[in-house]
Amino acid sequence: MCEQPKEGAGRPLYESAPKIQPEIPARPYLWAAAASYLLAWLYVKKLLLINMFTGFWLPVFALLFLAGVEAMARVLHRRAARETPLWAGCWLVLSCAMPLWGYQDALGGWQMLVWHLFAVWFVLARCGMLAQGYTGSLCFLDGLAGLLVLPFGNFFRRIGTVFSGLVGLARHRLKLRQTAVVLGTALITLLLCGTAWQLLSAADAHFAQIGRQVGDWLAKLLDSRTLAENFAVFVLSLPVGAWLYGLVAGSLRRETPPCTGDRFFAALEPLRVLPAVTANVAVGALCGIYALFFVMQALEWFAAAPLGLTAPQASSFAVDGFWELLRILLLNFCVLAAVRFLGGRPLPRALETVFCLFGLAFALLAGAKLAVYMRLYALTPRRVVAGWFLCVLAVWAVLLLVRVFRVIPAARIGLAVLAVGFVLLSCVDLNGRVVQTNIARYAAGVDRDLDLDVLQDCGLNPWYRYDQKAWYNGDTRVANYTRWLIDAGWFRDRSAEDIGKLYDIDGETFGYEQQVKFGDAGTLRLTFDETYHCQAVSLTQPENGV
Repeated sequence: MCEQPKEGAGRPLYESAPKIQPEIPARPYLWAAAASYLLAWLYVKKLLLINMFTGFWLPVFALLFLAGVEAMARVLHRRAARETPLWAGCWLVLSCAMPLWGYQDALGGWQMLVWHLFAVWFVLARCGMLAQGYTGSLCFLDGLAGLLVLPFGNFFRRIGTVFSGLVGLARHRLKLRQTAVVLGTALITLLLCGTAWQLLSAADAHFAQIGRQVGDWLAKLLDSRTLAENFAVFVLSLPVGAWLYGLVAGSLRRETPPCTGDRFFAALEPLRVLPAVTANVAVGALCGIYALFFVMQALEWFAAAPLGLTAPQASSFAVDGFWELLRILLLNFCVLAAVRFLGGRPLPRALETVFCLFGLAFALLAGAKLAVYMRLYALTPRRVVAGWFLCVLAVWAVLLLVRVFRVIPAARIGLAVLAVGFVLLSCVDLNGRVVQTNIARYAAGVDRDLDLDVLQDCGLNPWYRYDQKAWYNGDTRVANYTRWLIDAGWFRDRSAEDIGKLYDIDGETFGYEQQVKFGDAGTLRLTFDETYHCQAVSLTQPENGV
């Protein structure tokens, strides 16, 4: 006979009430899906097709996207990572710097790539999707999740969200009578407003002008070509919007990243097959080769120092081996990463210290070579970028050396230095600074002549295009370059052939005054003699009334 449980006694575990998962609110996702259509259209129309990631639409898009992600994350009570302001700030500053100076050839396509990466990293940090909770040595996992797994894994989620929203609207809120009232109200309002507009237009000419402007705008908007262009932009924006929504909504619907750091290191355990003796011998052999290299460098230096370095020797020292030293630094980082992820045991502290010291020595040697190179041959934008990248590698080498003796988040600090350094580099007008520095060297007598190829690469050439999209347009840039050249006395007795390498001079130069117009920024006036050499030059500006 079964004994009945006493009143108030605890129930068995299987009889306890099931835990009900809180329902995910659908409204934020529905609003986000609607906003993604607008952002995607803005991205394709204003950034990709028209301005090629220049112009004021770049910071506008960044602000709208940041505000949308932040609002959605707050509504869903998602906790942000501590480094979220870093990525948001870097993205905003880069969004303002890129339109300010225009496209900088020295940075190539890295600016556009980094601009997109900052946006992805902001979403990952704000939604708590970083593999380690912060950006560290597993940043490649974060990049894989943010660029592929999350957006493409939720690529069709927006369609389901919009469909569910429409079904819910039709089921709960859409009624036939209310629909008829709304349509009737809109029709009556339009008829009354149209009649009133016609009467008022007949009474006031300026009011009629406003009506004509509105009518012209509507006619242009409804033009067949405009409709076709907007439809093409809308079609192109569909995958962009699906990707954006998949990234944000896919991140917010998850509680943990696609691959956490603990899971990665647990899966990596079977792959730690690199024996400690192999790692020690390989790193020791590299240290031996590095030591021999520095001994040879020291012997060559001490042999030439008493006699003094000639210009060809200094040039050879500066040019030879600079890029190879950078590759050696990258090789050292790869070796340490392989030991970190695939080694059974870490390197002995003494050996790791020597190895990191050699990395720092290579960075210093490469810096010395680059300094001599710039002193001999002046600056170019690419040399400035190479110097910045070398500084970043030197910081990484110092961080690795410090990490040998003290546990610090070296990868986290190093990536932050890389990101902030790139943003600061993008905030500098590289072309303008290089041209100004080289002209100053020429004016001071350091260089016998200017490297015209460098000036051409920086935008001073006959075929340059006036960049009206950038806030600092090409007309003003070239006018400033020209003013610096005039102040340095470069035009005096300069042949027409040399000047023609930088400016588009139309017509014969013999005995005539030629003009080169820089849009609204000014006009360059040149006077040549019978030997086709410049005798007088001036730069007039419209604002001075000359």
